Parts: sequence; structure tokens; C-alpha cells
Amino acid sequence: MAALAAAALAIVILALGAKRPEEGVRPASELRCGWVERAKVTVLIDNNPNPSRPDLAVEWGISLLVRAGNATILFDAGPSPEALKHNCEALGADLSRVDFIVVSHEHWDHVGGLSYVARVRPGATVYVPSGMSPSVKAWIRALNLTVVEVSETTVVARGVAVLSPLYGPPWEQALVVNTTKGLVVLVGCSHPGVDRIAARAASELRAKPYLVLGGFHMASASEGECERVVRALLRAGVRLIAPIHCSGDTIRKVLRERYSGHYVEACVGAQVEVDG
Repeated sequence: MAALAAAALAIVILALGAKRPEEGVRPASELRCGWVERAKVTVLIDNNPNPSRPDLAVEWGISLLVRAGNATILFDAGPSPEALKHNCEALGADLSRVDFIVVSHEHWDHVGGLSYVARVRPGATVYVPSGMSPSVKAWIRALNLTVVEVSETTVVARGVAVLSPLYGPPWEQALVVNTTKGLVVLVGCSHPGVDRIAARAASELRAKPYLVLGGFHMASASEGECERVVRALLRAGVRLIAPIHCSGDTIRKVLRERYSGHYVEACVGAQVEVDG
């Protein structure tokens, strides 16, 4: 799978026999992660516009919809409930059906939309890094959402794990789906370094990363630093790289011009599918 047209991108995870988190969350060391045959992701919120979907709200932030077998997962919620509601309705995404939410880190452009999620899915479980600020955790609880703190890699459904947090600052975690082609690693802002996160995923889940999608936190990075990170990801076994949100134009340029076979150009409303 090479670079995909922006209008065709989104990720939704399809897994076999996925469990709801309250039915038995286990650290990765105690429970095999398992795998899924397909993964498909929908970008609900991104600050990169989609030329073929001018109707979608474009705001600084990120939110991804992930489905894994019987489980539906929201990864981050963008900066505002209004933008998330608008784009969900435009894209036909029903967040009342989400089984749980994973928040990468505490910054507002990743948690602001949770108030909309709380209205349509009251009481939902939200996995947060254990090092998240007490005030942010208290705010999430006040929305009538159930906070579960993650301190080590934790399997939340078959083939789906929340990666142990790394310090950026702030503390940040990733959502990882194990497919037949390798790991799909979803990142919020990659404050600790996207290459470090991918390496941690490979080490913790004992599989090669196949796709890395999300914010790379490289908007101000030099071309040389972008080149270094791309090469590090490729050495780790990553085949597809989809930088959005805070990744910046430079790494997109490097990928487009020098590594086009590995580049997935994503944006708001985009869909990416990994199919075994």
C-alpha cells in the first residue's frame, strides 16, 4: 500500500472477539495481545484540511475513530465539542457506540471534545496516562466519564493495547493495534519522540510496527531531523508513515519527495485501512 488519496483515508480496527475493558483488562505481560486481520482508521479531527471535504471543520487538534471487532475506540477528542460533533455528523460517526476512549495526553487540543463524548456516551471509560495532571483527571471525571489510569502497557481488547506512557513532557501514551501485517501505532503528539514510541511498541508487544499515524510534534524540526526520524522508523520496520496534526510540512515534504512508497497523506476526514 503506497501513498493513498487524502479522501480515502481513515482508520477503524476490526478485531475478533474483542472484550469490553471492564470485562478484563490485563497488563501486556500477563495477557497475550492477540491480533486482528484488518485495521481501518477515520480521522475525525485534524488541522490539515481535506480538499474533497470542505464541509468538515478544521481545528488544531486530533481525534481518530478506531473499531476493533466488537469494540469501537475513540483516540483523543480534539479541541472542541462543537467541531467533534459537526465532523461526526458529517462523517456518519456515532460516538454513542464507542466502547471506550484513549487519551494520549492532557493538552486541550486532545481532550477538549470529551464534553461532547460525555453527552452522547455518558459513563464511558477513558484511559489516561497515570502521570496526567490531577486537575485534568478531575475535569474528565466531572463530565461523568470513568477514568482508568495507565502506567504499563495494557491490553484493552483482542489485538488492541494502550502503550505504557513515556515522558515528553508531558506523559503521553499511544494506542496500538496488532494486525497480521504488523502494529498500527496511533500517536497524539509524540512529545517523547515518535521513533521512541514506535520502538517501545515493538519492544512491549514483540512485533514490528507497520503503520504509524498521528501527530509527530515536528512542526519546527529541521529537514535533517525529519530525515533522521523517518530513517529510524524505517529501520524499526515501519512500512507506512502518516503524519498529521503537529507533524509539520517539512516531514511531509521529506516523505513525499524521498520516501513516497512509505508516505500516507492524511487529513481530516481521511481513511486508512490495513487489510491482511
